Amino acid sequence: MRLQWVFAIMLSGLVVGCSSTGTSYQPADERGAYGYTETELGSDRYRITFTGNTRTDKETVNDYAMLRAAELTLQNGYNWFKLVNRDTESKSRSSTSLSGINDFGGHTAVYQRCGLVSCDTVVTQTPSRFSGGVSSTTTRTNYQASLEIKMGKNPMPDDAEAYNAQELASTLRRWMGEQAK
Repeated sequence: MRLQWVFAIMLSGLVVGCSSTGTSYQPADERGAYGYTETELGSDRYRITFTGNTRTDKETVNDYAMLRAAELTLQNGYNWFKLVNRDTESKSRSSTSLSGINDFGGHTAVYQRCGLVSCDTVVTQTPSRFSGGVSSTTTRTNYQASLEIKMGKNPMPDDAEAYNAQELASTLRRWMGEQAK
């Protein structure tokens, strides 16, 4: 019986540990912080950026940026927007933990920089010297989506990069509600 309690407590700790959430849809406290920011580039142009934490996947980061673009379009009295530019960057960090009798340091860091067309991976490695130990590596990636939009009023152009702001916002909010369940 006691073994079952120990197992139940360990299992509940694992569930709580794995239930960390991604970045919420919210304004960022400052540029570069998690959440969205926008910069006015002209009376009908904006740059919107959404930065997610390591638990927010690439698709969600892109969807949140698009939702902010739709909301901003409606807030400014327009009913459609066109994507002028779109970019998603990823930043990966790997850390190696060493434990053992003679742990003399060393680590590997991997950073991936992605642009619109290609990605570059930068690897820095410091050799480690240890004996009788265990090495484990953890890699964490966070994504940042950046959109430049031009807003307009009807008629909406017949263009694959033009979006009905009301329709898109409604669809993405409905999707976000389903994800929260």
